[in-house]
Amino acid sequence: MSLNQQAIHLKRKEGTAGGTKYIAVASGKGGVGKTILSLSFGKGLSDTGKKVLIIDADLGLSNVHLMLGITPRKNLAHFFFGDATFDDITVKINERFAFISSGNGIYELVKLPKEQIVNLIRRLQELAEENYDYVIFDTPPGIHEDTVAVVSSADFPVIVTTPEPTAVADAYALIKIINRESEVKDFFLVVNKVESDKEGRKVYESIRLLAERYTSAQLNHVGSIKYRKTLIRKIIEQDPFDKGFMDDVYNILSNMNLEVAPRRRSFWESIVSRLLGR
Repeated sequence: MSLNQQAIHLKRKEGTAGGTKYIAVASGKGGVGKTILSLSFGKGLSDTGKKVLIIDADLGLSNVHLMLGITPRKNLAHFFFGDATFDDITVKINERFAFISSGNGIYELVKLPKEQIVNLIRRLQELAEENYDYVIFDTPPGIHEDTVAVVSSADFPVIVTTPEPTAVADAYALIKIINRESEVKDFFLVVNKVESDKEGRKVYESIRLLAERYTSAQLNHVGSIKYRKTLIRKIIEQDPFDKGFMDDVYNILSNMNLEVAPRRRSFWESIVSRLLGR
């Protein structure tokens, strides 16, 4: 285990509770590196011995499997509608790291009777929490119903942006809407494709000032990721884990204080409430 990997374990609060933690990776617009960051979070955590599940919640645009060169036969929609078991839809990347494609998205569940929705969600909760330390959701870009539901429910809402003005504006808009609609206050900001850490800090400050002035959101800048041409080639080759990129990811994970105590209401309880309109 490298020093960067070990650093992930260093920032813990004493006496925190165990249990599965939920990370939602979201962005105001597409193309900012949300999916590669989700995958790299998963690899980084699994490299430290944690068991990690990625749920690709990006509707018909799911692309976790494309980056890995793996085509799943079944997805989460098959599970919810009784056409597959949990094992059928879980694709192993290695012994500690797996992913699930979400097919038609969480809100397809509204077609089912409410009692069935609750039972299926509880079953998924049981299977996830019996088998994984972390569940990472790669959410649809933009202000999508699925995105708001998942980000609002997660223990760690991560917003990804790049320095481009449109990406920055859309990242702030997403934070503002989730803060106002769901009263989420703490967000983790990652700035991708920067030339330097100074550029990443500048982007963070621009969003922080807006959030401080117009919302009650609190932004935590957990790190930036430098632009690397080599990563593009690795993604094309369906081998997305670039060493330099991963070094930046290890640094981000070490800054996220991932062993915090669970929130007052669990991820799955929050999802059920939102699906049922409570």
